[in-house]
Amino acid sequence: MKTILLLITLIFSALAVSSCTNDEGETEFEFLTPEEEQKAEQETN
Repeated sequence: MKTILLLITLIFSALAVSSCTNDEGETEFEFLTPEEEQKAEQETN
């Protein structure tokens, strides 16, 4: 019984991890120029 619950838990955790990936093809980091950083700071303030 414990092994069945363990397998079910592993399956659900694998599904949760795989559903959280970024499949949009965008870069992971957004590179900003200093001007863009200043504009972003002014918009948040």
